Amino acid sequence: MSSTKIIKRRIKSATNISQITKAMEMVAASKMRFAQESALSSRPYTEKMRQILTGIIEIVKDDVSHFLLATPSPTLNSKEEAQEKYLVVVLSSDKGLCGGLNSNLYRGLELWQRSFTQKKTNLKNIKMDFVTVGKKAKEHVLKTQRFLLAEFSNYGDKPRYSDIIPLYNIILESFKTGQYQKIFIVFMEFVSTIAQRLTVRQLLPIEKADIDTSFDEIMKGEESKYVKFEFHKDYIFEPGAETIFDQLLPKYLGLYLYHVVLESTASEHSARMVAMKNAHDNATEIVKDLSLEYNQLRQQKITSELLDAFSARMVM
Repeated sequence: MSSTKIIKRRIKSATNISQITKAMEMVAASKMRFAQESALSSRPYTEKMRQILTGIIEIVKDDVSHFLLATPSPTLNSKEEAQEKYLVVVLSSDKGLCGGLNSNLYRGLELWQRSFTQKKTNLKNIKMDFVTVGKKAKEHVLKTQRFLLAEFSNYGDKPRYSDIIPLYNIILESFKTGQYQKIFIVFMEFVSTIAQRLTVRQLLPIEKADIDTSFDEIMKGEESKYVKFEFHKDYIFEPGAETIFDQLLPKYLGLYLYHVVLESTASEHSARMVAMKNAHDNATEIVKDLSLEYNQLRQQKITSELLDAFSARMVM
């Protein structure tokens, strides 16, 4: 087979890849716009809930207790030693072809867990269980031989609040029964179309410092758009602080989980669109290079044939 036929076949393959990646880029761009709008529109509501809880905790932190604000006592192991157990919720994509999104998530998870355990003096009394949202996170947890408590997947491109209720119930019940001392959440936070940031936050117990700083970086430059909610020392609670805590804290937990799922979905579609765009551009560049090489070889072949014809004519 001549080299021109081989190059022509490579041009056809690269053209097909270019067409496929372009179609996938357009599909991802369409899904990305909806996911970004959902994530961005949920931020003001989550931020307002954060401000309300900040004020309430500041006023009644010394007078009112709630299980979502307190760290459960560690359990005792077989040697009557206190063992701390932590639950880590990891959010990833269900599908691949989204660039380095999931690999960056895994790398950040490993670095965070290593740095977190290094701060503890007795590693034998620490145990971490995992809950995954997304098939890729499940595969990583099982591959690294960690204990998988539960896994959730197939939330789709348009997750609803009702979809996260099973995840919410597991987190709430496991913390309420004192099974875990702390619960963390690890996800890729949506920053922009071309940037996603690894984020690790303490989900439970809810602490004032965590609530104050949860969305500071996200809301930077946008705080002036919203009316700030301010509490005063003479604020009156109706019907009572305990009732408000019982109502607001679980709702905040559910709202925050839903918001994190939206952030993760927006990051996934953004990363996939950028990855497919880069793949399309690379395939298009390969087609151009191969076409140039094909034309050069064809021209050389034509020139060679013309020289042979002229040489034969001159001999005659």
